[in-house]
Amino acid sequence: MRRRPTRITICPPRPTFISYGIPEHGDANWLDQQGSYMATVAAGPVFRLLGVRDIGVKEDYRTPKMPPMNTGLLDGELAWRPHDGGHEDQSNMKYLIAWADKLIHHAPAAAAPAK
Repeated sequence: MRRRPTRITICPPRPTFISYGIPEHGDANWLDQQGSYMATVAAGPVFRLLGVRDIGVKEDYRTPKMPPMNTGLLDGELAWRPHDGGHEDQSNMKYLIAWADKLIHHAPAAAAPAK
């Protein structure tokens, strides 16, 4: 059987943030979170080859286990963070924004003083 190439490997070195929820809170049962994590690990060498940071997992893509829920691997242009919410983006939005701000070297504006 011919294997299809993973889609993640065609995007380096563009910033890529991958996020999943859990089916118990409404994420789709047909999603393959472990398989997507394996594809993310498999894409790591391509990101590194092109001079950008990946999620930092160097082992064979077939062996790693996903990090615990709500644990982010957010230090590179390739990022991974599972959350304990359902099929929504709210649970990871603050992590996504902080990750993107870091990549574009953006410092959030200081809060306006209270009047």
